[in-house]
Amino acid sequence: MTKAVILAGGYGTRLKPLTSAMPKSMIPLVNKPVIDYILDYLIGYGLKEIVITTNYLREKTINYLSSRRKDLKIEYPEEPSPLGTAGSLKNAGITERTVVIQGDNITEIDIGKVMKFHRVHEGLVTIALLPVPNPSLYGIAEIESTGTDTGTGTGMITSFKEKPAPAACFSNLANTGLYIIEPEAMERVPDGKAFDFARDLFPMLVQEKEVYGCVVDGFWMDVGSLEGYIEATRWILEKKGGGCADTAEIEDTAIYGNVAIGEYTKVEKSLIHGPAVIGDHTTLLSSKMYNSMILPHGNLDAVTLHNSVICENALIKNEEIRDTIR
Repeated sequence: MTKAVILAGGYGTRLKPLTSAMPKSMIPLVNKPVIDYILDYLIGYGLKEIVITTNYLREKTINYLSSRRKDLKIEYPEEPSPLGTAGSLKNAGITERTVVIQGDNITEIDIGKVMKFHRVHEGLVTIALLPVPNPSLYGIAEIESTGTDTGTGTGMITSFKEKPAPAACFSNLANTGLYIIEPEAMERVPDGKAFDFARDLFPMLVQEKEVYGCVVDGFWMDVGSLEGYIEATRWILEKKGGGCADTAEIEDTAIYGNVAIGEYTKVEKSLIHGPAVIGDHTTLLSSKMYNSMILPHGNLDAVTLHNSVICENALIKNEEIRDTIR
């Protein structure tokens, strides 16, 4: 059976202070940790042998999953120091074909399509590539069409560059961070040294004509930024709808759009425009929310939020907050 590896060792710098006390993979997203969405996604494709590479605050991820995900076989290889994305996989000692996904990605990309493509082309690496409007924000790839791609219309990657300047973009195909990798590819990765897929390994393997690109569609978002976090929240709420927990108390409050309200939460005399999420054990009084999220155990009074995320245990009164993590 193919293994799956979740690369979850990053520091989440762009999400601070949200990640000051928790790793990115444990950030609540519509009242559930990001890592749970990723695991459920992998399970949907029959992938139940999981390796999670961790570094920053790794014990929080391990403790949470050890107590709640008894349905999976999960390994947590320890890194003596940060080893980069490829170095982390090397450190994990993978010896079989592996599906790799980033620990901050929320997606509906069809892994089955990517795996089938990989088997047909027999390269050392297949990268799931998604057309995007602003490719300079991502690693990008150029592919050649082979004419024999079983309907996928993609082929060998001929050029690969990590986050080029806008004027230097030669393709709109973004690296999604979803890969199928053969163990032979990891022989190029040095032991115990920081080594990255996009910056180090893939350019090397492209020169060897061993990297293929499978063009995919569907939702895909990196939640490692404020914009990505809010967009992933919007998508999840659209799929599952909003909802108010039975234990929540809502009085004199107008709610529009998709809004999720958590357990034992109290909302009074407020206005909420979705997408919006209010976490468990939170109090919101005389406030307005627009496209914003409040994590658990907050207490907000006379506050207006626009496109913002409020961290756990926040105590805020008489403020207007815009486009930030607070």
